[in-house]
Amino acid sequence: MVTDPLTGFKRAFVTGATGIVGVPLCRKLVEMGFEVSAYSRRTTNQILPPSIDHVMGDISNLESLAAAAKNSDVIFHLAAAVHGSASTYGGFETVNIGGTENVIRVAAQSGAKLVHVSTVNVDGYRRDTLRDSYAETKARAEEIVLREIDDGVLDAVIIRPATVFGSEYGIAGLLVDRLLAGTLKTLPAPSRQISPVWSEDLADALIQAAVSGVKREIYTVAGPTMSTGDFVAAVCESAGVRSPIVSIPLWAFVIPLQIAWWVKRFTRWVPPVSLESARSGSIYDGTRAATELGFSYTDIPEIFATVST
Repeated sequence: MVTDPLTGFKRAFVTGATGIVGVPLCRKLVEMGFEVSAYSRRTTNQILPPSIDHVMGDISNLESLAAAAKNSDVIFHLAAAVHGSASTYGGFETVNIGGTENVIRVAAQSGAKLVHVSTVNVDGYRRDTLRDSYAETKARAEEIVLREIDDGVLDAVIIRPATVFGSEYGIAGLLVDRLLAGTLKTLPAPSRQISPVWSEDLADALIQAAVSGVKREIYTVAGPTMSTGDFVAAVCESAGVRSPIVSIPLWAFVIPLQIAWWVKRFTRWVPPVSLESARSGSIYDGTRAATELGFSYTDIPEIFATVST
């Protein structure tokens, strides 16, 4: 095992390892020579390197988590409850707050560096433009991380990704997965502004945050801002897939979205985007993160020209 000469890290632990960012992160860590333990609630059809120790477990189970993370030098905490995976505030709270508290305990006890993956929605929550359960619980989790850093308990850095997308079918995110499969016929809110970041670039940012030695920093990782319509058009053209046939303007999309949120307690289906987020967009600047951490944002045509769809 080759230890990084700058950091001394050699063993990484990744929560949420089978998700849109977890898979490329695990692969990159192995390529760099890290020993990797992957922790997730489920298995995945995506092939992780055979050298990875993949442990099935729940983030709320402290004993299981601690055993899986044993002897780790750095912990990447990606696991989270998002819209679609949790339907109640309690569900978000258990994973996003309780799970983070467990990860902090494990990191503090072992002396491991923590790279905590948050979200730009925390910024919206603190500016009072996003008031949903996801944004609130992720904001509270951030506060806990910062408190433990200030108390001298924890060595950590926080990464806030913007709109994350992948390029590998099955872990590309809801929108791009449907584009690659050719099943997205209708595009809602094409004028909504987003700052999309490729999952591979985000994985690079997370690794750089771990090995750079930075502490207590909060970095926003976000690619160039564009409309959702322009993003979809770029993906379709670059990947050679069919574009959506119909677009629904934002004003018309807001009405059914509001109804979906009203009836979620009966349908048990949580829309993938909040009403406030749809209205306000997701516009962020990731320049500082790229400059200080030493990574770059890949252009969409380059992404889909070099990877298999």
